[in-house]
Amino acid sequence: MLPSALERVAFAPAHSPAVPTPTVCAVVVTYNRAALLAQVLDGLRAQTRPPDAVLVVDNASTDGTADLLAERYPSVRVRRLDRNAGASGGFAEGVRAAHADGFDWIWILDDDVVPRPDCLGELLAVAAEAGTPVAVPRRIEPDGSVIRAEAVIYEADQVYRAPDCGDARWCLVDLFTFEGPLVHRRVVDAIGLPDASLFILTDDTDYGVRLYRALGPLAAALAMRAAVDRKLAAEPAVRVHSRLKQLVTGDPWLTLVADDQHWKRGYYLRNRHLLWKRLGWRRRRLTQLAAHAGYLVTDALYALRHGWDWRLRFGVNARAFGLGLLGRSGAFVDPAAYHARRKRRAGA
Repeated sequence: MLPSALERVAFAPAHSPAVPTPTVCAVVVTYNRAALLAQVLDGLRAQTRPPDAVLVVDNASTDGTADLLAERYPSVRVRRLDRNAGASGGFAEGVRAAHADGFDWIWILDDDVVPRPDCLGELLAVAAEAGTPVAVPRRIEPDGSVIRAEAVIYEADQVYRAPDCGDARWCLVDLFTFEGPLVHRRVVDAIGLPDASLFILTDDTDYGVRLYRALGPLAAALAMRAAVDRKLAAEPAVRVHSRLKQLVTGDPWLTLVADDQHWKRGYYLRNRHLLWKRLGWRRRRLTQLAAHAGYLVTDALYALRHGWDWRLRFGVNARAFGLGLLGRSGAFVDPAAYHARRKRRAGA
């Protein structure tokens, strides 16, 4: 069992003579992003403390990813899935394989984040200093701004908030993303794999919640000197005012994305319902249901006014709402089928 957050035992740093040097496997999940994947793999090669192995989980890419890996990265381990299992399925498979191969640490990366050269070395050092089984890097947007998604859970208020790290080398958090966390194998022993049934989005928050439930508060360290650079800017979005959302949450703004990325929004909405249910935050779940109902109407009206495919979007939103209400996970929108349908409707 992992030690509780109040009974931490420091994880030995790589240079400690007391224990063998810890082994690290970097797990990268990819889908049809060969050019970006190459940048990630080059970033791993450039680490001052390189990982002991690199495993790429290929979600059945069709863009030449397999040829790229064979020709330019022959030492990289590859697990090619026979279908697109989503980012969640890819992370679950990669963590499972690295854990089964006996690595001490599993470094989880998406295919659009490139670690800076000292990232892994700093994550290992912070994990040792903080005594945590998870160490998380800062994430930097293409414009140089810092993404602040790591958070501390406040159970009494049923919220989570960004930490105030100040000038410290690291600070403790509960929640993190799958864009660079270094996870000790004993975490997998304690809470299992990422939830493949979520398909995409919120799988990392769910993992942090499960860690919080098993280990207690503040089991991860945010390493302020370790960083990964995101190579894709945030998806274009519009903010729309909603009186209903303002009434039930106090925040009047809804975020809408264009048709080509809207399928992801469906998973995000459904998975948020599941997250509040797993946390046991009944008040937040009821609020989410009310806000989602308002989102159904607001999104359809905005789509009608601006030439988006409101029928396609409403179908995704309604299914997400129903599955969230029932608490059901699993894939419910196939990205390839969604895009094919969108193109057919656009050409009709």
